[in-house]
Amino acid sequence: MLFLQNTKPTEIGATHPLRKPLMDALRPRIEADLKQKVIFRVTKLRVLGDLAFVVCEPRTPADKPIDFKKTRYKAEIEQGFFDGATTYALLKKIRGNWKAVEHVTGPTDVAWSNWAGPPHNAPKSLLGLPE
Repeated sequence: MLFLQNTKPTEIGATHPLRKPLMDALRPRIEADLKQKVIFRVTKLRVLGDLAFVVCEPRTPADKPIDFKKTRYKAEIEQGFFDGATTYALLKKIRGNWKAVEHVTGPTDVAWSNWAGPPHNAPKSLLGLPE
């Protein structure tokens, strides 16, 4: 799908009907990455066409912070290359279903900015990047 860079994404709030399917599409990817069940505290959720961008914090099912030192991120934490629990994800609607296609947790830079290029070509407005 071709996007105009100045197209404005739709903000998906807590009661929006797309919120649950989007977060449910992200959950298996994050649970596999962290090797534990998670819920999310969503900071930002935007949709534009067949793409969605999520900024969230994965948490335990009891809504407690995850101990990332007990995950695959332990080495990054020890080396100072982990900037907290914030997770950024790109989802794409494929054959009518949302699927997480990219994610990054705890980046120390704007690691999601390359999603604006191939192969995803996500609009900068969706990713919150300057035009």
